[in-house]
Amino acid sequence: MQDPSRSLRGRLARLRPDRSRRVGALIPRGQGALLPRETVQPFRSRDVTTAGPEAPCAVDVEPIWVEVRRMYATGLHPAIALHVVHQGRVVLDRTVGHLCNDPDGRVGAQARPDSLFNLFSASKIVTATLVQALVDDGVLDLQDRVTRWIPAFGQRGKGDVRLRNLLDHTAGIPDMPRGFDLDAALDAGRPPLEALCALRPRSEPGRRVAYSPVATWFLVQEIIERATGRGLRGLLRERLLDPLGIETLDYGVSPDRLGDVARHAVTGPPVPGVMASVFDRSIGLPFADAVALTNDPRFLTGVLPSANVIGTPRDTGRFLQLLLGGGKLDGTRVLSEAAVARMTSMQTPRQLDGTFGMPMKYGLGVMMGGKAFSLFGLDTRGAFGHLGLSTVVVYADPARDLSVVFLNTGKPMADLGMARWYWVLQRIAGSFPRR
Repeated sequence: MQDPSRSLRGRLARLRPDRSRRVGALIPRGQGALLPRETVQPFRSRDVTTAGPEAPCAVDVEPIWVEVRRMYATGLHPAIALHVVHQGRVVLDRTVGHLCNDPDGRVGAQARPDSLFNLFSASKIVTATLVQALVDDGVLDLQDRVTRWIPAFGQRGKGDVRLRNLLDHTAGIPDMPRGFDLDAALDAGRPPLEALCALRPRSEPGRRVAYSPVATWFLVQEIIERATGRGLRGLLRERLLDPLGIETLDYGVSPDRLGDVARHAVTGPPVPGVMASVFDRSIGLPFADAVALTNDPRFLTGVLPSANVIGTPRDTGRFLQLLLGGGKLDGTRVLSEAAVARMTSMQTPRQLDGTFGMPMKYGLGVMMGGKAFSLFGLDTRGAFGHLGLSTVVVYADPARDLSVVFLNTGKPMADLGMARWYWVLQRIAGSFPRR
């Protein structure tokens, strides 16, 4: 029998924040709620901000950066990166903070625009784009039944689930299998396929929307690999990244680059019960354990199609520009305009999401913006992108000819200081007018 102290759950237990050692810091007056909470300490020095090359812009971007600095001052984020491209030119390319910083006061390397950050669930954009490339190539069809590639998946009434249902969260299987072996899943790079095939659907395919953070995306990976006979990482690089000259965006990193990746920390008060149960079901781990897992070398060097694409803000921005350009970047076309149009148009019925309980809208592997409710700020109709654990936001807005990469390493879920995070997004949307 495995020694519990050496299992993944045992290691995660040791990595979880010690609630008895809370910093108890207060947000300065005028910068959010005056509530004691577990927090990281903002690194207070004059060289805390690093900027890359930025082009002149008709829009004054400095007020946006002021809001980012105010967000940093809440102490909820050890490091923040913001990369904004408007009309094809980089107008903001800045970072603030340090890559390792926690309540014990440990401070690591200063964050830079060429630092490596995890996109978390925004990784789905990359995987979904690869699917569209294979549809262009005639290798896959969005109407393919999953059972065409994974016959065992048809059990328990799932025989009519299509590839497109996996991408737009209407497959009816949003949650991870109960009791799956975490150590085995990390070592193998995915949970046991048998457990995924045995999932009982909540609803008929295409009828109900319920966001699947992990489960359906392992099925997407399995389909891609069976259809092509190739591993996901090599296929992505050959089909999309190398032709575009994108060097620092990939599933995980090589072992020699582990020290270059930003580490993540749970900040803020404990996750409320209802929200905690959503994480337990859909990810298969409590929230704090999930954050600790993202710093595990096996996670950082593995291939997780929905969760561990790692890259610089700059190369992430270039990938968004590929989609904003209709499948072409710097004169090189790797996708058809029709493929991008399919992926970035709303596909799901108008209803509350069965996982989030909110009126989410999805394309094929992307979250869609809206007028009154949107993760990308108000009046972002037609924008597409994705949220990542828990305040990473990556999106493109065709109406504004804008792409935004907003990365951060603190993981608050229930802190009023998060209002600062959303206000940054709203400041961006309000600063750049729609065409």
